[in-house]
Amino acid sequence: MNLLLFVLMASMQQAPAAAPPAASAPRRTAPAPAPTASVQVRVTDRSGGPAEGVRVSAEGPSSRDGETDARGMVTLQTVTPGAYRMRASGDGFITLEKEVAVKAGATPPVEFALSAAPPPPKAPEPPPPPKPEPLPAPVTSSNIMPGQPRVLSLLDLAEKSLGGRDAVRHVPIGCSGQGTAELLVVRDSAQFPARADTDATLYVVAGEVTLQLGGKDQDMAPGWFSIVPRGSSHSVARKGKNPAILLLIASGPTCAPQSASR
Repeated sequence: MNLLLFVLMASMQQAPAAAPPAASAPRRTAPAPAPTASVQVRVTDRSGGPAEGVRVSAEGPSSRDGETDARGMVTLQTVTPGAYRMRASGDGFITLEKEVAVKAGATPPVEFALSAAPPPPKAPEPPPPPKPEPLPAPVTSSNIMPGQPRVLSLLDLAEKSLGGRDAVRHVPIGCSGQGTAELLVVRDSAQFPARADTDATLYVVAGEVTLQLGGKDQDMAPGWFSIVPRGSSHSVARKGKNPAILLLIASGPTCAPQSASR
């Protein structure tokens, strides 16, 4: 009886059987990296010398670019395999493009031989300056004609010159060296064109006139005096009923054998 009770108690105290191990989940592996390639590019000029500082770019499944070193070399790293358009461009060279197939692993070096760019067109030359106007021959004593001495009364000469119907009558007085003198009898009005080689002075001896000079009108009576610089046009118009008498002295051109009328 005691033996049976001991066996029964021993069987109840035995540990339960261990459960079978659970099946482990399959381990996930990282995807393999996409294959890439390194492409070596060599750029030269037409003579075969290295072309430094040339920009090389590749456009295709990926984009890469770089610049050549002193040996004309550049390496494009981690290039995805595929078809690429490569371009080489630099100062002083004509840009060149070519199609290149890049394969995983080793890709043959790519060669560029660039032609020199033509020089830029020359800037148009400025038009030649206009030729200067010939200067008048210098006046020397050999080509200045001396005149005859004259002493006279302007009033007497004016009274003798009142005949005629001309709007302006020119009465020569004298000519010497580089000047001429004449009397003007003004019955109406007259326009005197500008002369580039002649300065003139006007003096009113008798009567009244209106002088237009420099865009302004000026009434002048006996005793009035005016300077007309060379290059200035002017006009004279009579005022009142009686003719006006003016003394005109022109200086500049050399004296001619006869007094030049204006």
